[in-house]
Amino acid sequence: MRFFERKVLLLAVSVVVALTGAAALSARGRSAIARVISIGTGANISAEPTVATSQSTLDLELRARQRHGWSGGIENSVVHGAVRFFNRIGGATGEAQVVVYRRYPEGLRVVLTRGSAVETIGFDQTNAWSSTGTPNERQARDIRQWLRISPERLFITRGGGAVYREAGSRREDFKPGRPWQGPAQINPPVVLEQVQMEDTLGPPPNSSRSGDRRFVTYYVNQSNFTIESARWLEPDDPRRSSDDRQAPSMDVRVDFGDWRTVGGVLWPFEIVHWQGGRVDYRIVVSQVQINQPLADTMFQRP
Repeated sequence: MRFFERKVLLLAVSVVVALTGAAALSARGRSAIARVISIGTGANISAEPTVATSQSTLDLELRARQRHGWSGGIENSVVHGAVRFFNRIGGATGEAQVVVYRRYPEGLRVVLTRGSAVETIGFDQTNAWSSTGTPNERQARDIRQWLRISPERLFITRGGGAVYREAGSRREDFKPGRPWQGPAQINPPVVLEQVQMEDTLGPPPNSSRSGDRRFVTYYVNQSNFTIESARWLEPDDPRRSSDDRQAPSMDVRVDFGDWRTVGGVLWPFEIVHWQGGRVDYRIVVSQVQINQPLADTMFQRP
């Protein structure tokens, strides 16, 4: 246990000891002490964070969850739209119609239609797959990334007990250049709160078969608690661990925009995926459906 954690734990225990002499302890007081102890020992957050009644008592993820209208009753989503792909110098290289099926937490099926050609890729919660053949390690990594290009991934990983950390705020007054827009100044500047999550796809890191673990930072707009973007470092070599500080890595960024409410939930109708400081693809969403009757076989290799 690190020094800071020991300090917090001792402080929490001291508070408990001091209060035991009181004739009675309110339920609110007991809850507060339990929360201090949980944070101090670095314990994982419970599967379904309890939403407090007072807005001022909510942490950042809970405020974002409230703002987005997310709940544990959402089992799956189906997103329809069009995707345009770009090369390293910003030129468009192709377009496709896309349908993204997600069964939470980690079921994925993506159908890409280019004219008469149809390609289907997915993730069955253990393995990435493709209708065109067995993907190599780099292709499998790119397939799994489709699970991280949605803002609700923050709520899914937190709800699953992943390690959660608030990392302070940052002020942004400039938006990086996009092939169809160019760089733009943000006026007035926006203040973003940073929420860091340990996000593992597939088997946990301590199992015999290591999963895909990344440390994802979500940027939450301080003024309205919408999720502006998600960012993480991706090793150039998919066989290298994200814990390997010597492994060359590229910055991955996903921007969310054009927010609309569907079924009481905020969904981004524009999603922009960046790799290494360059736009990789842009999705323009046309329709979102939730809690559809999706068969188990949809998330398995055909």
